[in-house]
Amino acid sequence: MAYRTDTLCGIFHNQALRYGDKFPFLTARFDKDGRPIDHFTSRSWKDTRDEIIDLARGLMALGVKRGDSVIIFSESRPRWIIADQAVQACGAIGVPLYPTVSDEELAYMLEDSESRVVILSTQEKAQMTIKVTQGKAQPVIIQMSPWDGNKPEGVYTFAEAMALGSQKITREAVEEEIARVAPDEVTSIIYTSGTTGKPKGVVLTQANWVANMHQCTASEIMQLTKKADLHLKSLVHLPLCHVFGRTSDFHGAGLVLGGELVFAESYQSMSRDLREVRPQVIATIPRLFEKIYEIVQSTVSRTKPQAQAIYKWAMGKGKLYVDSLATGKRMAPHQLLMFSLANILVFERLKKQMGLDRLVLAISGGGKLAPEICVFFRALGIQLCEGYGLTETSPVINFSAPELYMQKPQSGIAKALYDWIMRMTADVMVVGISKGKSPYKNPIRSLKLGFCYYTLVHNLRVKPGFVGRAMNDTEEKIAEDGEILVKGPQVFKTYWKKPQDTADSFTPDGYFKTGDIGQFDSEGFLQITDRKKELFVTSGGKNVAPHPIEVALISRPYIDQACLLGDGRKYLTALIIPDFESLKRYAKDKGITYATPAELVAHPEIKGLIAKEVDEVNAGLARYEQVKYFTILDKAFEVETGELTPTLKIKRRVVNEKYRDHIERMYTNP
Repeated sequence: MAYRTDTLCGIFHNQALRYGDKFPFLTARFDKDGRPIDHFTSRSWKDTRDEIIDLARGLMALGVKRGDSVIIFSESRPRWIIADQAVQACGAIGVPLYPTVSDEELAYMLEDSESRVVILSTQEKAQMTIKVTQGKAQPVIIQMSPWDGNKPEGVYTFAEAMALGSQKITREAVEEEIARVAPDEVTSIIYTSGTTGKPKGVVLTQANWVANMHQCTASEIMQLTKKADLHLKSLVHLPLCHVFGRTSDFHGAGLVLGGELVFAESYQSMSRDLREVRPQVIATIPRLFEKIYEIVQSTVSRTKPQAQAIYKWAMGKGKLYVDSLATGKRMAPHQLLMFSLANILVFERLKKQMGLDRLVLAISGGGKLAPEICVFFRALGIQLCEGYGLTETSPVINFSAPELYMQKPQSGIAKALYDWIMRMTADVMVVGISKGKSPYKNPIRSLKLGFCYYTLVHNLRVKPGFVGRAMNDTEEKIAEDGEILVKGPQVFKTYWKKPQDTADSFTPDGYFKTGDIGQFDSEGFLQITDRKKELFVTSGGKNVAPHPIEVALISRPYIDQACLLGDGRKYLTALIIPDFESLKRYAKDKGITYATPAELVAHPEIKGLIAKEVDEVNAGLARYEQVKYFTILDKAFEVETGELTPTLKIKRRVVNEKYRDHIERMYTNP
């Protein structure tokens, strides 16, 4: 049986029938009943499809109909994807929630989305759902893992929901519903986390998701990767309830490339999981790349002077390579040879130690990546690509896709030669590296890579600090006030039950207002400069964009988080959370003793260390942009404690209120 190719559920079931039991699809540290365990187990595409259909039968038996809303309240795990596809198989609407939502947020989104069923991960979340619906109609609850103890009425485990479905709903009935799902039907209501106010439900259709999925994988290298059918491993650790994680991991690496999705245990376990899994694809937020960079810099700083000199020399050659691909200018042959030597002596070993030696594609999104971090990874030969988008755009608008920036031949011998070189490029840079074959240590592969570089690959344009050009079929322009405006098939049509907010979000000629400030260079590459609503105006009348300054601060080796302050004030200040792991190593090397984190950050030598890092940032800023005073905090901003949104953006209103005394001292008694 063949399914539609223009809906997510149709694409999934086509892929599942194609791959069957031949390849694993979902791999994680869970047993077959959804309990956490200490080793990886895998589901094949067929196993996943069977469980999706069985759960869809259960949902139908419990009364879920076409157009109903079903909440998915869970951390990222295989059964999140199974739940999402089962909801689609019923023709229903998935409402994914962050696993960290508060009681108040859960109650609001349950009521606002009109959800009759909640699929959730743990007993704790089930009890939370029951608590917030006391005195109201309780939704049906389906738990991904077994229930311990006496189970309340209206709560089902996955196994119980499936057993009920097997008695009442045929498999054929589910197949019929999947075939009925159309591109214009609503697939998801995704609540934007927001830094202020109540969240808004973004309504996304099958067509929105599918358009963006194809846009993100349209580059020639990506299409050659798809044809190679490599089943690349992607290390999933972002929340699937967020559009970035869902599109990059599930839709892109999974549905398009037919890859294996390996779920990290947690964000905190990433260093271990990277070494164990050795992924070929990873999509993540800038902070992970920053942490890896900081660890490498800290480690190198403690090595012998000779080792530091070799590392510095290698990075110099790597930066020449990065600059070549940013400008399209070929490196001199001897410099390319030196870059190959840098890989053999330094970079290959470094990547293997980090578990990145098979990585063929790394994607950064969800925030601004400091240019020096991008340069570092690309100098290692890792294809790190930045993207930009919002929940309302499904999400990608711009992407630094691995694409050649040149006029491509359309016919004849030139076209045949071009295609041959591109296939060779994909073989060396994607197929070979994904299998652990270095393009530098083998003479034949090295010669192939050099030939490809000098003929075509030097045009593989990626610019650190830019988020790429507009996606296919996407129109972008900059408003008079600098705001980025966009049209395209991936752009949503409406907020859930908020017609006025919807109207306010579009220009009269139909462009969506992103709320971000940006600018294009001469080649159409977009640079994000700040959020429109977050521009500070000092009491002296100077406009300051806080986010780039915060990015510059957290890119420093000993700084983990930073919140800039100064809107309406006479000068700028900052709250700084240090990188405690790096700080502890520094304290040990310097013989600094302390009993608590508060004692550590209060030590004069530590204050001086952070002051040097702030001074480094200030040196590159205009006087009115410089941080005049700062306060070092002894605990991090967290989602759970309210300072961060689930996408790790700072809630300035909360920070201002929570740390009011610290802030006022920097303005009244610094």
